[in-house]
Amino acid sequence: MYDRLLNWVRREWPSLLVIGLGVAIQMALITRSLSYLITTVLPDDAFYYFDIARSIVAGHGSTFNGIDPTNGFHPLWLLVLLPIFKFFYTTAADITPIRIVLLLAVVLNTMTALFVLRILARFSKSRWVRSLGMIVWMLNPFLLYETLNGLETALALCVFSIFVLLALRNEEGSSNSYWLTGLVGGFMVLARIDMVFYLAAYGAWLLFRKGWREWKHELRTAFTAGCFAAIPIVPWFVWNVLNFHMLLTGAAGMESMVNHQLIIQDHGPSFLQLLKAVVYNTQYSLNGLFQLTGMLSIAFAAIGAAVTLVMVRMIIVPKRIAEFTITHYLFLGFLVLFIADASIRWTVRSWYFVSFEIFLAILFVVVADTIFRHITHKRLWACIIVGLMLFSFYVDWSKNIREQFASQSQMYAAAQWESANLPAGSSIGVFNAGIQEYFSSRIIVDLDGLVNNNVFGAMQRRSLWQYIKSDKITYIADFDQYITYRYKSFFGIPDPFANLALIYNIGDATTTMRSINGLNIYTVK
Repeated sequence: MYDRLLNWVRREWPSLLVIGLGVAIQMALITRSLSYLITTVLPDDAFYYFDIARSIVAGHGSTFNGIDPTNGFHPLWLLVLLPIFKFFYTTAADITPIRIVLLLAVVLNTMTALFVLRILARFSKSRWVRSLGMIVWMLNPFLLYETLNGLETALALCVFSIFVLLALRNEEGSSNSYWLTGLVGGFMVLARIDMVFYLAAYGAWLLFRKGWREWKHELRTAFTAGCFAAIPIVPWFVWNVLNFHMLLTGAAGMESMVNHQLIIQDHGPSFLQLLKAVVYNTQYSLNGLFQLTGMLSIAFAAIGAAVTLVMVRMIIVPKRIAEFTITHYLFLGFLVLFIADASIRWTVRSWYFVSFEIFLAILFVVVADTIFRHITHKRLWACIIVGLMLFSFYVDWSKNIREQFASQSQMYAAAQWESANLPAGSSIGVFNAGIQEYFSSRIIVDLDGLVNNNVFGAMQRRSLWQYIKSDKITYIADFDQYITYRYKSFFGIPDPFANLALIYNIGDATTTMRSINGLNIYTVK
């Protein structure tokens, strides 16, 4: 056992060095100041998880603020957070649990990198080519930051990498534990609900791996894998139905409802406007997907090289259904996932598509392995490629990631001002409520409906202002654009500002689209 491990380390030391460098960078990131974490690493959505976990361990049930019920979370990550907040949260606004959550994310990312290395080994026998693939995976600033975002991302990627590795072993015949792959797939869905498309892709591969006509003979295997996948998933569905009378979460439909309403608000209910919105959102999300790979030019170069290699028949494209590999099926699962979020729900966050990086790393390894077998001066070209990647990574970090959440410093400042200046027991409505709820000593009510099922119902009825009045919300604290634009159609009154009086403005030296006028705190007349 020891000898096998030692031989593996000797063989894979270039990739392990890359993994070690990535871990060192992430450790440096998570030990930075709270101000840095809030403005660069942790999105406001992460604090929704922290707030819910804190409420549950305090005995308030599945609520965001100890009052408003919610099922707006991916359950597996929340279950992981509960013991951390149970044993390490001591005083109000304690950030010790957040530090531990970030450390856990680094551990999960290390495990994921090792699984990805095992995956890449299926596509190249060259340790140097595999190490190039690990640079694509491990040193990409997009992935370095997104997997530290305090959300389910690190856990979902870790389970996904295990799922992919097991599926590849099923394909190779080195493992016939299809039930185990299905079970892991079930936990993958609990880690992030939209990864159900990967599970469906695996089921499709089981059915058609021997051709269209053989699916009946494979039905039993696919059914068995599906039954084991259902073991962790079904209890979550049952809990949702019993407690919230819905199969999925309110958050799953909330943003989609808002984004679809914005089209009607801006352009009217025309079918052509709807079609234009589908095209625009799809293209916008696709552009963002490639930009956030951290290496836009390299990604396109890899895709272009792959197309060229297919044209010269150095890479063979399957022609029959039985020739399609599990990798093809899983990538098809990603395409469906992308369409579901970008073209149908119109709801995209930067961390939704991080699983694409595994396919990009595989593509890069396949292309590099094919090309390097036919060129001279391999070391020179490898150095040039690494240099281009690292430079591209730096440009991406400098342009897109550095202080990517700059306006969140205003949310943190608002929480501090509220605690010092508003009466005890004040109820404050907030559309971006995560940070303010975590650090404010006043009652914060989520108004965007993501973690407040009562608000979700009010928005469906277009009666948000009535909810604000009936819930005795006395203040509203957020950026004006959420009142004047994003949620304008849901208030149910012509002009919410006619019923608000400005009492404090939190400006910021950093001007962004969100905070050009700063964060305003209003009293409800």
